[in-house]
Amino acid sequence: MIWPRRKSTLSRNWERFMPQNVTIELPIPFRLNSGLAAARERNLQWMRRQELVLGEKAAQRYVFSAVADLAAYSYPDVEGDDLDLAFDTMGWFFLFDDLFDVPAGHRAEEAVDVCHRLIALLRDPVPQAGRYDAPLVRAFADIWCRAGIGMSEEWRERAAHNWVDYLTGNLTEEIDRRTWVPQDFDTRMRIGHRTLGLVPSLDLAERVGHFEIPQLIWHSSHLESMRQAAVDAVKLINEVMSLENDDARGDPNLVHCLVRERDCSRPEAIEMAVALVQSAVARLFAQAKRIPVFCTRLGLTSDETDKIRRYARSMITWIRGSYDWSRINGRYSPYTASALGSGVTGQLHPANLTSVSP
Repeated sequence: MIWPRRKSTLSRNWERFMPQNVTIELPIPFRLNSGLAAARERNLQWMRRQELVLGEKAAQRYVFSAVADLAAYSYPDVEGDDLDLAFDTMGWFFLFDDLFDVPAGHRAEEAVDVCHRLIALLRDPVPQAGRYDAPLVRAFADIWCRAGIGMSEEWRERAAHNWVDYLTGNLTEEIDRRTWVPQDFDTRMRIGHRTLGLVPSLDLAERVGHFEIPQLIWHSSHLESMRQAAVDAVKLINEVMSLENDDARGDPNLVHCLVRERDCSRPEAIEMAVALVQSAVARLFAQAKRIPVFCTRLGLTSDETDKIRRYARSMITWIRGSYDWSRINGRYSPYTASALGSGVTGQLHPANLTSVSP
């Protein structure tokens, strides 16, 4: 890892501010889908139908978290059924993520079981007895079926592979929690590349944008480098913004890694993480500028070149979207952090979303 030089850009009163207040200067314009409010309501109804959110108390908790709203920031041009698919997928992501958040000393056996069922579903989508018993599995089956509409078999195979990598990455994190959690920055970042879920989300950008990157080109080092830069940026944004939550639960965070490895203060570590975000964005922009040469050398048509450009824009939009969403959602708010602890389940764990009490 090449560390950025420290800069004195943070407020001297930094300790008085939550990480949600951190300003990250990005050369990307703010964008927001105008259909957010209506899509949010439709998503809540979908969550209810899938039996993921039961009761008014659970609905209030879910709406306050605003996790599905991430779709409105990351897919600002999408409409109708495509926007609903994006909202449902983003909402599902966070409920699945919180399934692993169990009290300290407990094992996330339910989460592991769901992971195994989802991997089996992706490898063999033919319905089997008992496979869809878990609401999270049943909901994902619905998302996966809708995601494949209009897409090629090659895209579906690639998207399935990326979902499996995400799921097995979560199994890696779970077994690490049961033995020892790697504390070094590079290892935590490598694991985070798989569990962040950005690669499946970029596959979704193709689906809701109604375009596909040619299969061979998707595997190029050039596009892989761009994805690496995008994941670096989004992962670090997430780590900064979720720092108070992780502190409350006693979970690892890349800011903690920086404090240890760089022997610096917490404010300095946050400042360093912000600089790493900006460095990753600069790398992505530099690589995007080389797209014309990349496409020319491959002899791509103007239509194929446009798809590559759209894919690159999806990564850039995702970075800005994740930042803007992170600063306003309830999930990373002081209120949520104050309610978390090592002895409780995650905010959106089924135990907190399936209560039918008023």
